[in-house]
Amino acid sequence: MASFDPKRVTPIEWAGIGAGVAAFLFSFFPWLSAGFAFLSFSAWSSGFLAWGAVLMLVGAGAAVFLPHVGVEVKNRTMLWLGLAGAATLLVLLRLITSEGFAAIGLFLGLIAALVSTAAAFLSFQAAKRSVA
Repeated sequence: MASFDPKRVTPIEWAGIGAGVAAFLFSFFPWLSAGFAFLSFSAWSSGFLAWGAVLMLVGAGAAVFLPHVGVEVKNRTMLWLGLAGAATLLVLLRLITSEGFAAIGLFLGLIAALVSTAAAFLSFQAAKRSVA
């Protein structure tokens, strides 16, 4: 197992890793609220569209991180792009179909998903150029 060297992680990869960590942290913030009753729900109690997206972003961050500790991840950029894109779609669906009011965690989760998707797309484009 290789030792982790943070200097070898590119800024785009840091964005993917950071988005995964941020999504996990934001999952404990209120994602939905029922305004008049002062109830709020984290991603873990807001349905599959919320917690599924969080797990996908954490998985994408792990897929980016693992090669830096010596674990081979086949088709890493495709996996990252697929997970981040699907997570973005799930968060957007949660926002559109929310029964209550969208809360801060949902918007922060959306930002994390968009950052990971954008970074994955840039990484995918760079990988495509290096092959050609």
